[in-house]
Amino acid sequence: MKRATSRRERQTTFGEAALASISLDRADREPLHRQLAAELKRLILAQTIAPGARLPSSRIYAEELGVSRATVVAAIDELVAEGYAEGRHGSGVFVAPDLPDHVLRAAQQLAPVRETALPRPDDVRPFQPAAPELALFPHEIWAKLMLKTWRNPIRELLASPDPLGWAPLRLAIADHLRAFRGMRCAPEQVVITSGAGEALELLGQSILARGDKIIIEEPGYVLIRRTFTELGFRTAPIPVDADGLDIARGPKDARAAVVTPARHYPLGMTMPLSRRLALLDWARQHKTWIIEDDYDSEYRYHGKPLPALMGVDDSGVVISLGSFSKTMLPGLRIGYLVVPPTLINDMSAVMRERGARVSLFLQPVLADFMRLGHYAIHIRRMRRLYTKRQTALREAVQRYAQGVLATTPEPAGMHLICTLENGMDDREASRRAAAVGLLAPALSDYFAGKPFRHGLVLGYAGFDEAVIDASIRKLADALR
Repeated sequence: MKRATSRRERQTTFGEAALASISLDRADREPLHRQLAAELKRLILAQTIAPGARLPSSRIYAEELGVSRATVVAAIDELVAEGYAEGRHGSGVFVAPDLPDHVLRAAQQLAPVRETALPRPDDVRPFQPAAPELALFPHEIWAKLMLKTWRNPIRELLASPDPLGWAPLRLAIADHLRAFRGMRCAPEQVVITSGAGEALELLGQSILARGDKIIIEEPGYVLIRRTFTELGFRTAPIPVDADGLDIARGPKDARAAVVTPARHYPLGMTMPLSRRLALLDWARQHKTWIIEDDYDSEYRYHGKPLPALMGVDDSGVVISLGSFSKTMLPGLRIGYLVVPPTLINDMSAVMRERGARVSLFLQPVLADFMRLGHYAIHIRRMRRLYTKRQTALREAVQRYAQGVLATTPEPAGMHLICTLENGMDDREASRRAAAVGLLAPALSDYFAGKPFRHGLVLGYAGFDEAVIDASIRKLADALR
């Protein structure tokens, strides 16, 4: 029999999951307890943490955010003093159940400004970009959830699957995106896919016509360019600058634009608010679509992230796509599309005609993994780990590769761009890396036309500090 999720359980779970969206800046002059209080007020006013929900303990906040319990207590005291929360003797601290409606309505109109080992496959080589850490994935928890789900499956799991995806998973994804990325989307807007390739194919069958022109970023994700070309669309690569894609430089007859505003792939810049607003205005005026690839946005280590583009879209022109391959396991093969309400019927018709392409076997397991807070916890752990590994990569470059490679820190992501200081062609450098067992793609290969930047794309997320150190030494020797 299907177990219903109580309102109290969902409130508590996502109160803790919302920790993943809290960003504290130690370089800011504002004291940490004031920053934390402001972040919690934002989550409460946006109802990401629901009225009446119990707040996690000060110990949990302190451990997960890396601050003292005194800092947390000071922040909570501020919330209680200002009426955002209330303490209950012996029970903890709870969000006030009766915040004035006009305060909640005003807050919703404001866009948020912050926001056991597994064997490694033989083909994962340093420095493969987008390779996550596999050994520290909580596979014991995953195995228990799988066993629990399929030992006595409910009737719906044995019937023909909904081509749009398992309903509880769509709900869990919508809740996660609301808490983590500021996206106000309903579960009905979420479509489960097998990844970016199928998501783009679906869009090609539902909102685009063969021969349409699609704006893409230059350089950019090769899969996007290749998939649209194979589907019969014309791609228009627009060179990015320090602020990402400038839609003013795009052709006037394009039917859609594909962008990575949270963190450009592969160069890493974040699109500022002015560019985002210009992009939204372009889509509204020309009645076109923006396809937002929210690439590795979960892994932001410093600073205050802007909300997802869909989170500030009030015209229904943004379509968002995402995947669990980089945050969990590449072999999971589960992704999602979030479409505007006006596209739900069209997308449903296409999906029901073509049928589901994602196995139902893992969808309920992933739904429980997210619902119970394990996904948010895993992301927070990987954030801390990947921060250390990026530092290890930069220090190894400074230690072994001076005069050969240079790189700068990045506030997010799973890879760094290393420039070649010895004048070597980056494709030649990539070939030399391959000859010594390393996978270091040339930045030139991410361009559709003539490259205007060169370098190596070095992934660090999936490799421990010792491997990174030894591999940089090997790479430096190969490039000398």
